[in-house]
Amino acid sequence: MNVGPLSMHKWEEGDNEAPAWPKSLSLVSQSEPGQEKMTKAKESIDIEIRKGSLVENGDDGPKEEVEAWGNKTQFILACIGLAVGLGNVWRFPYLLHKNGGGAFLIPYFIMLLVEGLPMMYVEMAIGQYFRGGSVVSWEKIHPSLKGVGLCCVVISSFLCIYYVMVIAWIINYLWVSLRPTPPYAGCDYTDDVCCTYDKTLYYWYAVVLKATPSIDDTGNGPAWHLVIFLILAWIVTYLCVFQGVKSTGKAAYFAATFPYACLIILLIRGVTLEGAEIGLKALFTPQWERLADPNVWISAATQTFFSLSLGFGALVAFASFMPYKNNITHDAILVATVNSFTSVLAGLCIYSILGFRSFKTGVSIDDVSAGSGLTFVAITEAVTQMNGTPFFAFVFFFMLFNLGISSQFGTLAGLVTPLYNDLKLFGKARKELCVAILAIFFCLIGLLFTPGNGEYMLQLFNNFPVTMPLLVVGITEIVATGWIFGIDNFDKAIIDMTGAPCPLYFKICIKYVSPAIMVVLLVWLMVNSIISVDTYQAFVNCNPDDAALNINKTMMFTVDKPLPGWARAVGGLMIVACVLPIAVYGVWKHMTWEEIKQAISGRRVYVIGEASKSSVTVSPADVKVNYAAHDDGNVYNNPI
Repeated sequence: MNVGPLSMHKWEEGDNEAPAWPKSLSLVSQSEPGQEKMTKAKESIDIEIRKGSLVENGDDGPKEEVEAWGNKTQFILACIGLAVGLGNVWRFPYLLHKNGGGAFLIPYFIMLLVEGLPMMYVEMAIGQYFRGGSVVSWEKIHPSLKGVGLCCVVISSFLCIYYVMVIAWIINYLWVSLRPTPPYAGCDYTDDVCCTYDKTLYYWYAVVLKATPSIDDTGNGPAWHLVIFLILAWIVTYLCVFQGVKSTGKAAYFAATFPYACLIILLIRGVTLEGAEIGLKALFTPQWERLADPNVWISAATQTFFSLSLGFGALVAFASFMPYKNNITHDAILVATVNSFTSVLAGLCIYSILGFRSFKTGVSIDDVSAGSGLTFVAITEAVTQMNGTPFFAFVFFFMLFNLGISSQFGTLAGLVTPLYNDLKLFGKARKELCVAILAIFFCLIGLLFTPGNGEYMLQLFNNFPVTMPLLVVGITEIVATGWIFGIDNFDKAIIDMTGAPCPLYFKICIKYVSPAIMVVLLVWLMVNSIISVDTYQAFVNCNPDDAALNINKTMMFTVDKPLPGWARAVGGLMIVACVLPIAVYGVWKHMTWEEIKQAISGRRVYVIGEASKSSVTVSPADVKVNYAAHDDGNVYNNPI
């Protein structure tokens, strides 16, 4: 079946008039040999190009302007800012510590090579090729895949809700670091002797979080300082996103580059602390027995998704704003490499400080923990050992703030694109208003994280929606690309966009290796969720007598407690909410048996770029807006 491509003229500065376009385009589909030819007329469409923007005109005038990055540097930096964020500096060290230190690095890099890099390549290529957000792009391969994009929207929504709370914690530390002597540097504000045992850890739980000992206990209600900082975090996020990719791209210049200078300074100070070698040895000495634990591999797989921002739809949206003729292969490899380098750099920083904490307290490095606050405690510990503590504290927490904001506005921008452009959820309302509505709605839900049990609630959001649902999305996307769209069609699309074929390594991973590994991990995760009891880390303070005498060298401020039934039910509902769209559309718009056989045999026909032999004639162009068609004789999508 052949469908003519719709070409898009590349606007050159100095052109005063839009290029001539045919007033009407009929999209023709040709059936398999021996079958009756079928045609399907499409609506007349006027296309205008205005200085790099594609505008669709109807009877009522211009309807929509397609955004674009200012230049490729903005796109690369925005992708790096999206992928390199708190997932590397906040979540990665926490999972390193939780899963055996160096033992976690081995499955992490294996998952990066066989799962993360191929998935990033797929998402960026699909976005650039189909020129749409996550909903439109996957639907163009087959209508049943629209649920994949909707699933990405739901997962991104959960991530946006709790991610800003982490940014609010950072703002709290930024604020107190402006004081001549930050409160976490001493215990002048309390008579609790536990503070003297571990002042930075005590400040995190008792002062910042006002943590209660149970997820069932909300304490005295919302901590108002966290409420204020949460609102402020959403205001900053809104200001970075509301103008679309123009504001996102400009913000990326600083947000994606500044953190590296801070991480290098932090590393230099960390490795010069007394006892740093204890932490570095733990980081690079694998506990080989932990490799037999499937949970370590699952954590590595989900962290790969999280740190590269896979399965959230943001990469698809970002790539859709790139010119069609762009070397996406180079971009994907570059972003993934920078991301993994940043994770290791952050691990070195945090583990050198953990070694110092272990040396100072006498507690084994395996027990020196602060749960999700590990990075906050480690950084405050490091800056209190520096001359000019307030200055360095402000700089380092400003670094975390930039990392958090760059990831958050990237995720939110990836969420707004399908809601606004693909689903038309907000009608003709201005995008600024749509972003404001989302920000206010998510901010109200985020108030759940401000009471004494707020950090435990955040653990629910961090553990349930971004584990199993991400694997489901990953499996669906990789199967859709390698089998339904077809690896040969994907290869042709890559050739049409980049001028070079898809590397053999990616072809093998996309069609065979990646889906097989993810299916195995998903099955184990489902079995493990049934046979095991989910837990959370609860703050129980310390034994004051032991702290005063400094004799309990195994003392911990937190203990693992089983999640109550209602919390597990909430977590289960979040998982169902994420994966339900895939199931609904998979059944409602299901592939026919004939289509399934075509997919297995590799006979599905998609017209790729210049391969079209349709009778429709369009002007020659540098950039083409492509769409997919199906060999059942129907064309499912309008050109963008």
